[in-house]
Amino acid sequence: MSAFLEVAGCIGAAAAAGVALLADERRVRALGLLVALALALALIAGQGWDELADLRDSPPAFAAAIAGGALVLAALAALMLRWPILLPLALIAALPFRIPIGVGGGEDVNLLVPLYAVLGAGVLAEAVAALRPNGASKVRIPRPLALALLAAIALYAAQASYSNDIGFATRNVGFFLIPFAVMFSLLAEVRWTTRLLKLGFAVVIGEALLFAAIGLGQHITGEIFWNEALEMSNDFHFYLRVNSLFWDPNIYGRYLAMAIVISLGVLVWTAERRRALALAGAIAVLFAGLCVAFSQTSFISLLAGVAVLVALRWSVTWAAIATPVVAAIAIAGLITIGNGTDSNRGPKINTEGRTTLISGGIDLAQERPIYGHGSASFPESFAEQEDVKKGENTVSHNEPVTVAAEQGAIGVLVYLALLAVALWTLLSGMRRVAPGFGGEASAGGEQGLVAARMAIVAAFGGLILHTIGYAGYLTDPLTWALLAIGGAIAMQTGTAPTLPSRR
Repeated sequence: MSAFLEVAGCIGAAAAAGVALLADERRVRALGLLVALALALALIAGQGWDELADLRDSPPAFAAAIAGGALVLAALAALMLRWPILLPLALIAALPFRIPIGVGGGEDVNLLVPLYAVLGAGVLAEAVAALRPNGASKVRIPRPLALALLAAIALYAAQASYSNDIGFATRNVGFFLIPFAVMFSLLAEVRWTTRLLKLGFAVVIGEALLFAAIGLGQHITGEIFWNEALEMSNDFHFYLRVNSLFWDPNIYGRYLAMAIVISLGVLVWTAERRRALALAGAIAVLFAGLCVAFSQTSFISLLAGVAVLVALRWSVTWAAIATPVVAAIAIAGLITIGNGTDSNRGPKINTEGRTTLISGGIDLAQERPIYGHGSASFPESFAEQEDVKKGENTVSHNEPVTVAAEQGAIGVLVYLALLAVALWTLLSGMRRVAPGFGGEASAGGEQGLVAARMAIVAAFGGLILHTIGYAGYLTDPLTWALLAIGGAIAMQTGTAPTLPSRR
C-alpha cells in the first residue's frame, strides 16, 4: 500500500470514527462504526498483504478463510442480538489477550485478535439492531469526552502525513486507535446495571487470577513464554521477571495492578465477611503475581490507584498525608532492588536507559517544538539522532515525551485536554457521592454504581501514571474501556458534563 493511500485511509477512518462517536441517531452511528472498522481492516490488510502471499496463492483457501471468518462473526453477532449482555462482557474478557502476527517488513506485532473478532461481531449486531423498526433511538455518549478522543485520533491521523515512518503510524491507527474508538462507542451506549457490573468484575478478577497463577508458575519453573529478549535479560539479573500470557512484563504488571485497584474498590464497600475474605485472598494472589513481574512502574501505578481510592472512600486529607510517605518507602525499596542487579555482566547498550531515551526525546521535541516529527516517528528519529544500531531500544517509555517529540506543542495540548476532559467526566458529581469529599453514596442512586465509579476513577489514575512511566496511553484498550464505562455510568446518574444543546 502506498504512503498516500495509508495516510488517506487513516484520515478517512478517523472521520468515520467521528461519526460513530458524535452521531445522535443510532442508525447514523452504526454506519460510522461499520465504515470505521472496514477502513481499519483495509489498513491492516494493506500492512500485512505480503504476509498473506501463501494464502493468496490459493484462491479456494483464501475464499474459505474469508467465508469462515464471516460465519464466525455472523454467529457471534446473532448471539449478541439474542443476549445483548454478551457484548460488553465479551469485550471486557477480550481486553488482555494479544497474539503475535506478522505485518509489513517481516515485523511481528502483538495484536488483540480476540478483541477485534468481538468488535466485528458487535458492530454487525449493532447495525442489525439499528435497522429494526424500533432501533432508531437516540444515543447518549458524553459529548465532551467523545470530542476530546476524536481530536486525539484526528490529529494523530493527520500528523502521519509527514512522519518518517508512515507504516508504523498506520499500524497504530488501524490496529489500535480506530478499533478502540469503536469499542468505546459500543461500551458507552450500554446501560450499566449493578448486575452487569458484578458480572464484568467477575470476568476481570477471574482472568487476572489466571494470569497471576501462570506468572507464579513461570517464576517457580523458570520458564518464560513468547519473549526471547526477556529470557536473555533474565540471565543478567539475580531475579526472574515473568510475563504470564503477555509479551511484556510491564503490560502484565499493568493489568494486574489495575485489577487489584478495581478489586480493592469492590472490597472497601463489601460488608459481608465471607465475601470480603475471599476478595482479600484473591487480591493477595494478584499481588504475588505482580511481584514476580518486577515492574517498577506497575507498583507505582498501584500505589497511585490505591491513593485515589482512599481519598474518595475515606479522606482526601489523610490520603494526601500518607501517600508521599508510602511512596518514599516504596521508591527506596525499588532502588534497593535495582541496586542488587549485577548490571556489569553481559553486553550493555548505551541508548537502552530510560533517562537517555527521555533526554533524547526532549531534544527531538526542541527541534520541532510546534508540530513535532510526525506520528509514530520517535523510534526512527531517535535512532537517526543518536546513531543507534538496528535492534536496540528506541522507545521513550514516557507518554508526554513521546507526544512532545512526535506531535509537538499541538499534540501536547490535545493530550492534556483529553486528560482534563477524561478526569472531568469521571469525577463529575463526585463531591455529592464520595465520602472522602464529604458526600453520601446514597445520593448517587445505587451504591453499586457509586462504588464502580470510584473504582474506575482510581484505576484510571493509576493507569495515567503507568503510561507516564511506560507509555501506551491510547494504544492500551484498558484506557478506552475505563473511560467508556465510567462515562456511561456518569451519564446514567446524570452527572456527566455536557455541552450546550444545539439549536
